[in-house]
Parts: sequence; C-alpha cells; structure tokens
Amino acid sequence: MQEYSNEELDALGLQIGCMVRVQRLRKGLSQEDLGLLIGSNKTTIGRLERYETSTSWKILFKVCQSLKIEYNPLFVLQSLEFLLSIIKESFSLEDKLTTEKEKFYINLEIEAKEKFKKIKR
Repeated sequence: MQEYSNEELDALGLQIGCMVRVQRLRKGLSQEDLGLLIGSNKTTIGRLERYETSTSWKILFKVCQSLKIEYNPLFVLQSLEFLLSIIKESFSLEDKLTTEKEKFYINLEIEAKEKFKKIKR
C-alpha cells in the first residue's frame, strides 16, 4: 500500500473533490441533485468538492456509487497536470458561470499548484 505524507494527503483530498465535481457536472447534476440522490444535502456535496472538511467514508462511498466513480483508483494521487486538466474541464462544464465561480476556479488552480509544490518527490 502506498504511504502518503500529510502534504500528499492534502493534495489527494483536493483531487478527490475535483474528481467528484467533474463527474457530477458531466452527468448534468447540481450539488442539490446529488445531495438528494445520496440522502444528504448540497452543503455536504459542496464541502466535499471544495475539500473544506473531512468527509465520512460513507458519504464519499455513496457519492461514488451515484456518480459511478471507481472508489479504489480515487485514492491514487495523480500528477498536477492531471488535476489541472480536471479543473479546466469542470470550468468548461459549468452552466451558470458567475464571476464568483470564475474566481473560484482561478483560486482552485493556484491552490492545486501550491499543494503540489509542498510535496517532496
């Protein structure tokens, strides 16, 4: 089993949130729609996607089932380039792109780059 440093775990949490977001957007679901599908709410989904808090494995597993995301590969840290491509795809899939969301995606790219800089490889 791969052992991750705290810095890698932070990057992985951000990656998982981005992968959930892009898959939700690919399926044309809102955060509220996905929350209802798993018996939760849009706040929980938003926090998971933004990696704001630790999410219970049960919630994450239900989200993966609903979006048909393979659970095991989700926990393999990918490259920064992969993560940036997911962020760009999410941006392009957004229906209601507000100035606030544009800023969010710009900051998300910056955050991803900062997290990967901290990783010692």
